[in-house]
Amino acid sequence: MERTDFEQWKAKEVARLLALVETERRYYQEMVAVLPVPLVVLSADRSIISANRAFRQTFGVRMEELRRKTIEQMLPYPQIVERIRDVHTSGTAPRDLFIETEDQRSLRLAIVPIRNWDEDGDAETLLMVQDVTGFAPVSPAKISAPGAAIPAIVWQADARTLVFKSVSGAAEGLLGFPASHWLETPQYFSERIHVDDRAGTMEFYRSAIERGGDASAEFRSTSSTGNVIWCRETIRVIEDTVTGVLTDVTKRKQLEQQLLTAERSDALQRLSSRLAHDLNNPLMIITGYGEEMLHTLQPEDPLRADVEQILGATERISGITGQLLGFTRRLANPPQPVDLGALITSLEARLPGVAGESVAVAISPAAEPVWASADAAQLESIVLALIAASREDREGRSRVTISVSNEAIFEQLSAATLKAGLYACLTIHDDGHPLDADKRAGMFESILGAKDSHAPAIARAYATVRAWGGDIAVSSVGFGYTIYLPHSDPIPTVAKPVTEPAAEAPVETPVVEPVEQVRETILLVEDEGGIRALVRKILRRERYNVLEAGSAEEALSLAQSHPGHIDLLLTDVMLPGMGGRELAEGMRKSVADVKVLYVSGYTEDESVRAGAFPPGSKFLQKPFTLSVLVGKVREALDAEIPA
Repeated sequence: MERTDFEQWKAKEVARLLALVETERRYYQEMVAVLPVPLVVLSADRSIISANRAFRQTFGVRMEELRRKTIEQMLPYPQIVERIRDVHTSGTAPRDLFIETEDQRSLRLAIVPIRNWDEDGDAETLLMVQDVTGFAPVSPAKISAPGAAIPAIVWQADARTLVFKSVSGAAEGLLGFPASHWLETPQYFSERIHVDDRAGTMEFYRSAIERGGDASAEFRSTSSTGNVIWCRETIRVIEDTVTGVLTDVTKRKQLEQQLLTAERSDALQRLSSRLAHDLNNPLMIITGYGEEMLHTLQPEDPLRADVEQILGATERISGITGQLLGFTRRLANPPQPVDLGALITSLEARLPGVAGESVAVAISPAAEPVWASADAAQLESIVLALIAASREDREGRSRVTISVSNEAIFEQLSAATLKAGLYACLTIHDDGHPLDADKRAGMFESILGAKDSHAPAIARAYATVRAWGGDIAVSSVGFGYTIYLPHSDPIPTVAKPVTEPAAEAPVETPVVEPVEQVRETILLVEDEGGIRALVRKILRRERYNVLEAGSAEEALSLAQSHPGHIDLLLTDVMLPGMGGRELAEGMRKSVADVKVLYVSGYTEDESVRAGAFPPGSKFLQKPFTLSVLVGKVREALDAEIPA
């Protein structure tokens, strides 16, 4: 349009055009403002015109403070100024620039020239600044192409035909198709949407176009390589044009799903702990009195078979409570540096047998060693369990691929199980049919399973990896797992000293001590009356002197008033009011040499779960048989308290 034509427009038409331009400007500002990448717009003299929220958070400044600054004041590095000049001289965006700051931060910068509405106006610059401190170094060969510096696709399409009219940004970087494919394929507006999401998303978009204004949608898309990518797209409809911005939110969706899985697992763990505790107490009573009845019956008594059936059923229920308790315990060994590539190579001979007949196993080697923070032995078991578990209810599975890699997570979600940082990843993937959403969601919740089921092992593997600070993600493409583990520095190589073999110790003939009649005093503390009565009966039959209390407070009072010496405190860990551990600590103030036997079917005390008991104490897991109880009491009484 000629300037003379513009001067002939009426004031109302000019005002309407300016309003449309202002609306477009605000629209793009709003879209840039919510992008998770720090962005800043610079004027020709490199002063800051505007910056989005992510940029202000990265540098800890407010917008009014930025308007009085130049980019040199924020980032006083000459190479940035030189690169901006080069950008405007060439008119193209070069490869990314990496800066090491004085406060030991690593910054990645992408610089893009901005076309002005008025070609005679001053040039402006869009600068992306990303903090990559602590992430794996990026070699020049891996730096993204100039057109993909900003991780978003900006497009315009005809509102009637939904044929793309312009496409810019990271079109090829995000979905694998260049901008020309978008422009030359009439149906690509709908074809880029995954077939399962296409109908609903297109119906939503058509409705938004009819009413005009803004709309946002999240949908799956399929890349040129067949990978499924989660996208978030915001559109604005003005007359006959639809303008949109598309970003990749795959990692955010994965982190959100992992957080949901973790919350469900934690809730299930709490329920399992409570259920195991509530089952163990009545099981103890049934088992204990059943054993007592069995001892009183003659071998030929027909009631013996009935009692044995009762005890057999309680034993099976006890096995279930044992599985529940096994799920609740923190079983992860302390993590150490582990070379994932070497670990997978060491398992190579065992993998085909675990994967199953006619299933090929391929190991994809990493270019460089990948070091993780984990326990090597437990991680081996986890890998084998995951491969074995994928054999269950799987069809069309002929190949399993295992690979290791370093992966940087740039997403920062407030409650995510994985924080932003560098992780060592071990991926197990097969070519079978994918599981449906419900099975994927409940993958780590099968804490009870049939005898040959691998489901409980998967639940334990998940809990172990999370205890190391990692997570396990289930793939929605094909089938597979990705184990995320905290990245670790490699183990330094140290020469091992040569040592002489140790001389064999002489074999000593054990001395058999005469059996003495026991008369020790035991303070029994149990809030469940039925269990307390049963244990008291058994211990007195074994000729122990038994004092009993239903609470810790009652036990302390009894210990202070008892004239004799108390040799053993036998207490439940969980008691109403004061707990068993606090009771033991309180008793040791007056009876320094008292020995302790903790009993529990459930405990929230992590140190007790890990076996970190005070000196001179033992632990007995409910439910237990009466003979095991008697043996554990004797073991606790015979133990020596360290000085």
